[in-house]
Amino acid sequence: MNRFSSALLGQIFFLLAMILVPTLPASAQDVAAGLKTIYLNADYALTTHKSKLVESNDTGTSLRYSLGFNVGDQKELGVVLQTESSAIKFLLNDTSTSLLFRDTRITYRLGYFYFGAISGYAEAGAVAADGTDMFSGRGTGYGYIAGAYLPIGGRSLLQIDVASVSISSFLNKDEAVTVALGSRLDIDISGHIPISKKIMTLDIGYRQRTLPIVYNSVSYAETMQKTYIGFTVGNEI
Repeated sequence: MNRFSSALLGQIFFLLAMILVPTLPASAQDVAAGLKTIYLNADYALTTHKSKLVESNDTGTSLRYSLGFNVGDQKELGVVLQTESSAIKFLLNDTSTSLLFRDTRITYRLGYFYFGAISGYAEAGAVAADGTDMFSGRGTGYGYIAGAYLPIGGRSLLQIDVASVSISSFLNKDEAVTVALGSRLDIDISGHIPISKKIMTLDIGYRQRTLPIVYNSVSYAETMQKTYIGFTVGNEI
């Protein structure tokens, strides 16, 4: 995370804390009312990928799906198994990239705010204009999560989520080509609007992801901007 991003996120959470902390005890039930005990989620995103690695920009799609649980007296403990994949074809220079992230997220919520840890798995690859693989590999790592739920009338929620995952070991298929994934940063702002009282929720949001990729000892900044819509289906147990 660069200094500007860190300062901006720090200011956002400071302002939220100043506004919301005095009402945390009263907010817990409001937030819990909008959360499901067990749920399945899927969302579809229009994705703009700005790639320094292949020196091109283009738009494609990505898919994310999750299995989650919220347990405890006020559903304060959350566990989410989440997978997101994208494959972008850059028409300008006939290159392409493919990315898959599989995260296990564990969070604890206090009123509006939640914090937690991530165990991450990643697959990444890029294809050059001549059709040859620049690289293709996979790795694992760990990270953190911080966020907040803001109740908006009834059971609707506005969610702000910040997640960072560092892939500590990346194994490229071609061992002669050195590749490393830097610290991935996701900033996600979404609204969760109930369609039925307890079963289904409409999810609309915007997510920005930055991912440095070190290829042959040179670092390239990858930026993905995603506007998405999805549905969550779940129930109370």
